[in-house]
Amino acid sequence: MFRRLPHLLTCVVLAGCGERSAARNLASNDLLVVGYDREPDTLNRFSTHILEDVQTCIIEGLVTNDDQMNVVPVLAAEVPTLENGGVVLRPDGGMDVTWKLRPGITWHDGVPFTSADLKFTVDAINSPEYNPESTDGFDRISSVDTPDSLTAVVRYREPYAPYQLQFVRGALPKHVLEGRNIDQAGDYNRNPLGTGPYRVVEWKTGEYILLERVESYWRGTPKIRRIQFKFIPNATTRINQLAAGEAHLVALVPWDRARELGRVPGLTLHRMMGNSYEHITLNQRKVPAFADARVRRALTHAIDRESITRTILDSLAPVVHGAIQPLSWAYTDSVTTYPFDVGRARALLEEAGWTDTNGDGIREKDGAPLAFTLLTQAGFVTRENVSQVVQRMFRDVGVDMKIQLVDGTSISSLWFEGKFDAMLHWWHMPADPELTLFFASDRTPPAGRNINYVADPALDSLLYASDREIDQPRRRRLLVRVQQRLADLAPEIPLYNVTRLDGVPATLKGFKGNPTNTGVFWNVHEWEFAPTP
Repeated sequence: MFRRLPHLLTCVVLAGCGERSAARNLASNDLLVVGYDREPDTLNRFSTHILEDVQTCIIEGLVTNDDQMNVVPVLAAEVPTLENGGVVLRPDGGMDVTWKLRPGITWHDGVPFTSADLKFTVDAINSPEYNPESTDGFDRISSVDTPDSLTAVVRYREPYAPYQLQFVRGALPKHVLEGRNIDQAGDYNRNPLGTGPYRVVEWKTGEYILLERVESYWRGTPKIRRIQFKFIPNATTRINQLAAGEAHLVALVPWDRARELGRVPGLTLHRMMGNSYEHITLNQRKVPAFADARVRRALTHAIDRESITRTILDSLAPVVHGAIQPLSWAYTDSVTTYPFDVGRARALLEEAGWTDTNGDGIREKDGAPLAFTLLTQAGFVTRENVSQVVQRMFRDVGVDMKIQLVDGTSISSLWFEGKFDAMLHWWHMPADPELTLFFASDRTPPAGRNINYVADPALDSLLYASDREIDQPRRRRLLVRVQQRLADLAPEIPLYNVTRLDGVPATLKGFKGNPTNTGVFWNVHEWEFAPTP
């Protein structure tokens, strides 16, 4: 389904003096310390709004995305398709997807992993008694049949093109959670049962989560015995600890620190274009001015994105103009763009009725100033710098933007509840280019991630039509129209691609990286440290 991505990964081994090398605490197969930018809110994969790197080591999906954005089976024996008979389009307009599970897989407590767990998961997510992070896809399922313990037939009310990633987060263990309030199941949410290569042995609040390998793991005992996710919210501290060897691995190294890390011996930077983009979400529900497309377009014209990427990001992250990234088979560059143009920004604001009537430099309309607060992550120096530059650029066109910094764990609940005006952040996108979750009018939280609160009937029609189209060429044509409609609406301000720079020990074998929201730990069971000379 997914094309290969040539030249996706560049590895640069960074050399330095022997004195620095001697001072580093070398990673080994006994312990890998990961410098992590925030503490998880929960380890329940279906409940969290935060990247699931810790959970990926513990809980496996039926499939995963590899480093080339292919969908590959994990707990599933194969990926169901029309060609292999795993997908059937029913005469009544629905679709059946048959998942065959690998035999012999058990949860960490020895209980078999079966199709009953998949059925329980779907029923739980669709139940009003549980508040998952998103119901997208699951709410299109009418039922799940389990003809035997290794077969689950998922019956959709209509064709659903992103079905292959439906169970990328795995399943909830029925024998642990049946009959319980999952939101309040603290034992599971802090120490989930999985089938993966690692399990939680300690979560020290505010400090770290320590994982230990599962000796009986079904793909073979992992070579690395323990992995510690050390919570280091401040980017400067996190990179300093990486340089000093107090942390061994840091994913998503800030771009402005790449040159500095070039002086650190024994470190490898994996550089990879991400299937992700940094952008400014404009909350139309909270800020009435954002409901006017002319205002949104003006704000985009007001930002010199090329200057930001050239200076703050050291030219490592290219400017992009939409949510679907160049890595995707659905990408198009045939969209409306909004180049830096202060004059055009001012003209659009004037046209929308925003003028500076009192001469204080800030535009008003109906007695209210054009003012809002931008929310972003505290300790993320790049975002703090970008925010300050954007603040000055908006001021140049008569817009008053304040900046609010919030820690990485708390910020997720604020966006999920819509408690912000605007937000600078990124979306790490899945390999499948489904955009319904992010932009359909009925996919505001908790049903999805439409935190722009955009509502456009024409866009909704295109989004759902693309979801129902199984044929990839026809689906791509629909997704091109989706991208064009989004560019015209300008519901958010795309800034730049999240080019990945992952800092890892040079002696770590098997690390491949990943451009999608799957994260770099997708193949952690293959990692191993070469013996030191």
